[in-house]
Amino acid sequence: MGEKRVFTYMLRQIICLILLVLMGSWAAKPVWSASIPIENASFEAPAIDPNGFPAVPFVDNWTEIDIDTLSSTNTGVFANTPAGNPDHIVNADGSQLAFLGSESGNALDQDLAAMYKTGCDYRLTVAVSVSGLFSPSTIEPVDALELVLFYRDGNDVMDIVSQTIEATDLSSTQLMDFSLQMPTVQSGDAWAGKTIGVALRAAGMPGGFWDLDNVRLNESLPVSIPIENASFETPVIDPNGFPAWPFMDNWTEIDMDTFSSSNTGVFANTPSDSHDHVVNADGSQMAFLGSESGNALEQDLTATYNVGCDYRLTVGAGVSSLFPPSTIEPVDAIDLVLFYRDGNDVVVDIKSRTVEATGLSSTHLRDVSLYLPTVQSGDAWAGKAIGAALRAAGMPGGFWDLDNVRLIESLPVSIPIENASFEAPAIDPNGFPAVPFVDNWTEIDIDTLSSTNTGVFANTPAGSPDNVFNADGNQLAFLGSELGNALEQDLTGIYKAGCGYRLSVAVSVSGLFSPSTAEPVDALELVLFYRDGNDVVDIASRMVEAVGMSSTQLTEVSLYLPTVQSGDAWAGKAIGLALRAAGMPGGFWDLDHVRLAESLPEAISDSTE
Repeated sequence: MGEKRVFTYMLRQIICLILLVLMGSWAAKPVWSASIPIENASFEAPAIDPNGFPAVPFVDNWTEIDIDTLSSTNTGVFANTPAGNPDHIVNADGSQLAFLGSESGNALDQDLAAMYKTGCDYRLTVAVSVSGLFSPSTIEPVDALELVLFYRDGNDVMDIVSQTIEATDLSSTQLMDFSLQMPTVQSGDAWAGKTIGVALRAAGMPGGFWDLDNVRLNESLPVSIPIENASFETPVIDPNGFPAWPFMDNWTEIDMDTFSSSNTGVFANTPSDSHDHVVNADGSQMAFLGSESGNALEQDLTATYNVGCDYRLTVGAGVSSLFPPSTIEPVDAIDLVLFYRDGNDVVVDIKSRTVEATGLSSTHLRDVSLYLPTVQSGDAWAGKAIGAALRAAGMPGGFWDLDNVRLIESLPVSIPIENASFEAPAIDPNGFPAVPFVDNWTEIDIDTLSSTNTGVFANTPAGSPDNVFNADGNQLAFLGSELGNALEQDLTGIYKAGCGYRLSVAVSVSGLFSPSTAEPVDALELVLFYRDGNDVVDIASRMVEAVGMSSTQLTEVSLYLPTVQSGDAWAGKAIGLALRAAGMPGGFWDLDHVRLAESLPEAISDSTE
């Protein structure tokens, strides 16, 4: 007992130091539905008089930017023709669509009520076809339509991302969906917190018309899926030896040169003052991949394709300065691929994107991405391990430079969590840098007298040796490692039948008093629960061990709850989440940026067997 009192006293006295090292966080924030409202998204207003002219030069709720300032003949809405007509658009949403003249300068804009949220990414989707009578030109230079997400700086429109869609191969009777993907909004982005702007702009010559329908904007809450050796830093190149090595850790190398393996490996970036230095490399090494078809890098991840989630694979790509892939027809290319393995361990491609060598640099990597739409429960890859591949598609003689492979998983709905990044109560910058309280959370603390096991603390300044550099905001929570300490919150959201859930937390360990990594290893438990009366009933949990955790960089960990069935005891019950210590006393966990994402509902059966 005496030792216990001394230990407790020491914890109280040094809690300040502990907290200064506990820092951590992520970058995201809260809570908006998957579908962002767009006014008159399917162009049903103004309503066309069925007995009058089948088009009007107006579009309700949209700003029409029309080169024809006198008659506004370039923007408006029109009625679809009856089913069976040769010019009927078979997959229109509703009975009307918009038309947009093909001349550059014509556009439809809308400023939404929603804002760009830090930590979320966005996908703008539009259904597009061409006029049967006056289609945009498919002769060079081909007419195009531009999808844009923007914000306003005062009265100035500032484009964030855009995508150009050419008129080639589009139909006049069947709409095709096109999407623009915007990466995760960072807290330092100029558009964070600004009103979302959507634009559909013509980019071509006069004389043609685009048909537009069913404009949608989805907001997703992403998490990062771990990829081993994602920036190709191992094996480490000897700085005094040859600056390349024909091997790479954690990746499967498929090399047409089976004897020397000269087509795949890692190489060291040159010094910053060298003419061939890659200025935006992540780390000090990159991978090389021979340009001949058949050469590839593959990795089977531990993560699985989760129903209700979508995925984005991103790679930093460049070309060798000495031996670049060919830009002469047929142009050399690289394929980004997401795959799974069937029951016979055969690789089955799900989605791929081809990136040509044209326009790529030897000194500046360009991010290229592959987007996989939402995984459905009936998809063959649902629940299968994720596979990622980078495959050459060209002639021999050139080399691709590759770096910083990332895979992001997104769920479309974010559930509100109070004080999710532990910014309250606010720490007095002139006072003690920690307090033993956490607003909006239930603190379960073994130290019932002084509450030394739960609270919030201020991150140290950037540049400090104990600064958690990826913290979200200025504060984090600390949680004593002893079994019984916990943070819980009962949410206002409920478990919905047909939906799945993902609880994510950014975790690190105290630099001074880290949880034990000796057997039995201390662990942190992520839990989703519901209440049966006053009793807490756990539904799903995941243990996260202290081994490999950093004190200066948060690691994101997630717990998945499969699709809720209508007969589940928790269906319709309030969502509860808990972060529980499962170990011995003496250490501290640093916690930040708690997020809960919900998948869109899928059809489920109410019957039981």
